[in-house]
Amino acid sequence: MKKSVISMIVLGLVAVVVVGCGTAAKGPTDQELVNKLVADWKAAATAKDLDKVMTFYSEKFSNENGDKAGMKAFIKEAIDMGYLENADFNTANAKVTIEKDAANVYPIDLKAAFGSATLRMNLKKEAAGWMIVGMDIEQM
Repeated sequence: MKKSVISMIVLGLVAVVVVGCGTAAKGPTDQELVNKLVADWKAAATAKDLDKVMTFYSEKFSNENGDKAGMKAFIKEAIDMGYLENADFNTANAKVTIEKDAANVYPIDLKAAFGSATLRMNLKKEAAGWMIVGMDIEQM
């Protein structure tokens, strides 16, 4: 009887372990990771935290302002000149499109002291995770 009870307990524990392993979470999806990057980037940009903002940009970044250093200089100048005062980054209508290791986020509407613009983020999945590799800025 004692052996029977022990066997049942052991079998029960094995079943719990097997079921638990089969239903374990696999981690966030690419969609969730991109959404988090956009939300974190938006929070840092709204706070005008240039160092934090730049952590989201890849070393391979390129756009009309040049490379990552050029983009940093562009953003710093905008902050220093007051162009980003009362900045409102609206991502409510932004659509995320993911194809393999590339993603686009558009439109991100920006209203601030300079006026308004629409941003398109181009992202790549790198070893460190999703990073901004390009950004188109359409000033209205």
